[in-house]
Amino acid sequence: MSFLTDLFSGGAGSIVDSVGKVLDNVITTKEEKMQQENELRKSEIQFQVDMKKLTNEEQKMFLDDISSARQRETQIQTSENATKLGKNVASFLALGTVVLTLGLFYILIFSPQLIGGDKKDIILYILGVLSATLTQIYSYYFGSSAGSAAKSQTIANIKTPT
Repeated sequence: MSFLTDLFSGGAGSIVDSVGKVLDNVITTKEEKMQQENELRKSEIQFQVDMKKLTNEEQKMFLDDISSARQRETQIQTSENATKLGKNVASFLALGTVVLTLGLFYILIFSPQLIGGDKKDIILYILGVLSATLTQIYSYYFGSSAGSAAKSQTIANIKTPT
């Protein structure tokens, strides 16, 4: 039980030091130490390469998800079997959100007496959610410069593997 107590109460650092001292005793020549350091560096570099690959794969999956959503939207818009509502529901929801958000901002700025004390906190919360949604709507319809820059970098990384 004392081993576990030592391990979880800071004994882990002393265990690492002990292992390091044992390795120093086992590795005696400069060549062996240099070889050990080279192996550690190789491992660190390989870890960084693997992490970069995982980051690229994650970004590729994210971009594929966006691409499939855009393809779905294009298929609906070009389909002869889609109804007018089916073709325009996203636009109607986006327009309704914009109007609702701007309307709430107008009421909050120019007619604060319409909102009572208890309702004001709720309206501010709803307005925050709508503002975030409005940002996503603008990013969808007009593009996002940060996302575009990241997308360009990811595409460049995919084309030239490391």
